[in-house]
Amino acid sequence: MKCLLVIVACVIPAFAWEPWLPVRNDAQWWMNRFEANVLNSQNNGANINVIFYGDSIIEGWTTVGAPLWNQHFTPLGAANYGIGGDLVQNLLWRVVNGELSSPTLSPRLVVLKIGTNNINLAYSVEAEIARGITTVVQEIRRLLPQTRVLVLGVLPRTNPTWTDYVERINTFASAVDDGVNVRFLNMRDAFFNTVTRTFNTELYSSSDLLHLSFAGYVRWQEVMNPLFQQMMS
Repeated sequence: MKCLLVIVACVIPAFAWEPWLPVRNDAQWWMNRFEANVLNSQNNGANINVIFYGDSIIEGWTTVGAPLWNQHFTPLGAANYGIGGDLVQNLLWRVVNGELSSPTLSPRLVVLKIGTNNINLAYSVEAEIARGITTVVQEIRRLLPQTRVLVLGVLPRTNPTWTDYVERINTFASAVDDGVNVRFLNMRDAFFNTVTRTFNTELYSSSDLLHLSFAGYVRWQEVMNPLFQQMMS
């Protein structure tokens, strides 16, 4: 396993060029996490009402953002299936290989946030990353036809080189919004001032300016909550 950039979680060296094709991470720690998620779905499926799906930024709800998670989401029967370092194609592999296959699993909502780790790969093209995100949504809806999906846009990256790149991903990915069962929420304006083109750095971890601080998770919950509550009703 090698790191592509210091500020990015370790990413597996074996990956497909196409984010819309599922790819397994063969690292043992990753397989252990995947298998734990599968078991959780099998053993607790009837009690899971919300699944948060994504990479380390989603996973961070249970570490940096744990007080908020316990306050707002644990009482709802939320499961956190974020795994650090995941590319779109890694999450897609998890979706189609058992994490959502339990016959008792039928959550009201899946919150999906994925794609930031794909940005750091030299071959990544915005429309292709968005296509991968769309494929993930399609597979979730195929496996859980009664479940709504709230897709969250890729958050602004504090590296200005990627500012417009991220927005192009989000523009392409927003086409998945059907106004009813799948909604897209771009939280950009909470993290980035589009007039001054400056970042709200207090919302990011000071260690890497990629992951979120506790304040970042507070802001996330505030921005997401209206649509989240609407889709949960």
